[in-house]
Formats: sequence, C-alpha cells, structure tokens
Amino acid sequence: MGRVIVVEDNIIYSDFVCRLLESKGYPSVSTSTCNGARKLFSKMQEDDIVLADLRLPDGDGIALLEELRKQGRNNPYIVMTDYDEVPTAVRSMKSGAEDYIPKKLIEDNLFPLLKTLQKRMERHDTPIHERQSAAFREIDRKIRLVAPTNMSVLILGESGTGKEHIAEKIHARSKRASKPFVAVDCGLLSKELAASALFGHEKGAFTGAESKKQGFWEEAAGGTLFLDEIGNLPPEVQQMLLRALEAKRYRPTGGSKDKRADVRIIAATNEDLQAAIAEKRFRVDLYQRLKEYTIQIPPLRECREDIMPLADFFLKLANEEFEKQVKGFDTEARKRLLAFAWGGNVRQLKRVVRMAVLHTEGDTVTADTLELDETPLAADASLALNDMEKKQIIHALEQARGNRKLAAALLGIGRTTLYNKIRLYGIKYKE
Repeated sequence: MGRVIVVEDNIIYSDFVCRLLESKGYPSVSTSTCNGARKLFSKMQEDDIVLADLRLPDGDGIALLEELRKQGRNNPYIVMTDYDEVPTAVRSMKSGAEDYIPKKLIEDNLFPLLKTLQKRMERHDTPIHERQSAAFREIDRKIRLVAPTNMSVLILGESGTGKEHIAEKIHARSKRASKPFVAVDCGLLSKELAASALFGHEKGAFTGAESKKQGFWEEAAGGTLFLDEIGNLPPEVQQMLLRALEAKRYRPTGGSKDKRADVRIIAATNEDLQAAIAEKRFRVDLYQRLKEYTIQIPPLRECREDIMPLADFFLKLANEEFEKQVKGFDTEARKRLLAFAWGGNVRQLKRVVRMAVLHTEGDTVTADTLELDETPLAADASLALNDMEKKQIIHALEQARGNRKLAAALLGIGRTTLYNKIRLYGIKYKE
C-alpha cells in the first residue's frame, strides 16, 4: 500500500493521526486545506488512500471527494468528522466514500479498515461507489451538472428518500459551498408566522414580536436555502417567495424598506404540485420558477441493489451508537430486507436496522429482530403500498388523537399532503 493522505485543518489532530499511522507502519503526508489536497492528489499513486475531514477552511471534504471521482481517480477515500450524523454518513457513502469514521473512534476503527482496503486493492475488488444502482448514478450525474450553476432546483420524491441529502450535495459542489446551507421544513411553519420565519420581522410587527428577528432568507445569504415540503407554503407567502426569487429583494414583516440577499433556492416535495396548481393551492408562476432543474429521486423499492449496502452501513453506525460488534445479517434477514416494500424508504431502513442491532444478542442480525410490520413487496406492489400507507395514516391519526398537524409530523409529511391522502383513501377520524 502507498501513503495515507491526511486532509485535516486542525494541525494538532493532524499530527496525532500521522504519528498514529506511522507507528503502525503506514507512511503518511498531510495538508490542512482543499487546495493543498489537490496538489497532493495531482501526484497521487493508485495505492494511496485519502483520510479527509468533512469541514475544511476552503471547502467541503465530500466535495473534494467528488472532484477526485470526476477526474477518474478511484483511490479509497475515508471521511472523518466530528459531525457523526446519519445524513452526513449517507451523503459521504453516496458520493463514493469507502467509509465514515467519527474522530472519537479513529483509533479503534481506522486500522481494521485500512487492512480491509489493503486486501481489497490486492484483489482488485470493486469499490463501494461503483456498486450504486443505475438510478442513483444518474442522480449523481445530474448533481454534478447543475451544482456549479445558480439555477433553482426542484427535488421530487417520496418521504424518506433523502431529498435533503441531495440538496446538501448540490450545495457542497456549488460555488456557494463556503456559505450557509439552511434547511427549512415548510410543513412545520404556521400559516400566521410563515412569512416572518422566512423573511424576518421588525420589532412590534405583530403581537409577541418583542425584538427584531432575522429570517431564514437572510440567514442563507450568499448560500443555499433548502425549502422542504414547499407545497405547504400559504398562497401569500408563495407570492413573497416569487418576488424574492425574481427581484432578489424581500421585505421583513412590519418593515418599510426592501432588503437584498443573494440566495439560491432548492425546493423539495413529495406532493404532486401540478395537482395542487389545478386545485389553486399552489402558484403556477412559482412552480415554473422553482423547476428550472428537476431531480426525481426513485423510491428505495425501485433501487433494490442499494438496500444491502445501505443496510450494512446503517448496521455499522448502530454498532458505534450501541457499542456493539454485530457483524452482519444472516441469509433469512437479508432475504426479508430485499423483499420488503420500504414505504418509508431510506429513513425507514435506517430505523429498522438500528432497532435490529439494538435487539441482537449475538453477532448476526436474524430475521426475527427485524421490525417489518408492513406489507412486503407483493405482485401488485402499488395496491400493497397504498394499503400500507393508509394504515400508517390511520395509526398516526390515532396516536395524535385526530390532530392533523401532529399526525403529519409523526409521518414526516406536510399537512397539505396529509389532507390529500385522507381524502384519497376516504379516511374517517375524529378531531
């Protein structure tokens, strides 16, 4: 094996990692910036391995990985970070990372991984990033294409498919990567305060406005504002958003003067916006402005080759969380995972694997530890999924005692989407 290229802006931690590597017989070289890494990459050998921090002073470690892959270099790339969250983990894996290691676990996890990578390179095994489904490789292509532009992007997909992760990837590969990425769930904005939340307000603008407040738009200045469940915005706020997009100006609630902020919008929804337009719940001019570029994320059940790589990865994260050493899934458990409908998509898969690891007493996840309490993928998948969705909605309404706002939050969807589903399935409930 060649060198380990350490990309880390904390010099003390970088020196620690390099000394650790050298003590185990792994030659290393380090840099503290993306630009320094690019210089090292230009002279990189095929058997070199990259160990890079996520947050760097002049960019994003995952964006750096994506640059490397775009150049056709398939060197193993390991992401290390203090921000050990699932969205980051999935994003790094989807971008082609071999693995993801929280810094606090670097001593325990790094060297077994390096040994595995060394053996794999000797056998010329297929890298993880090449085992993505064709659908997700196409999404990656679209991300690379649109990210450097300032175009608005509309991301479509079912709940739990990872729309925010895609938005993060677009931001990370854009010229705005060093600026803020602000994510807003429009489904959680009340009708009365949505305008204030997005565009801020002046002191005394309404009852309870005891001080001036900055809105999400100003918070995202120079960067990207991700508006999830965009279909839930009230009509009057849709008008304000359209003006801000077209004129690059907005006015805080209660304000007398316009403000300017350069913001890129990425919107997402699991709702049919064209149906919402037909029902006069969504502005057609805003829809046209948002969908300058559209990315459709397929549900997990249509990308079945992604199920086990993701399941294996979530198993690793659960091992770290629960301090366990579960090695994998037995044959029957894998069969059940692959046969399941995954109405909740990646989010549901993560939850199922996490709970299975928690309940596993041995070193292998068995089928009886998988909490798959929904209808598996049937011959008529659409009917099965509709029935499953109806049951989920009824269960959520029961838990929320008929409170639609709370039920929508439990389901991870917007209230408008919930209302539409209730009408679609003819669900009766008491508020």
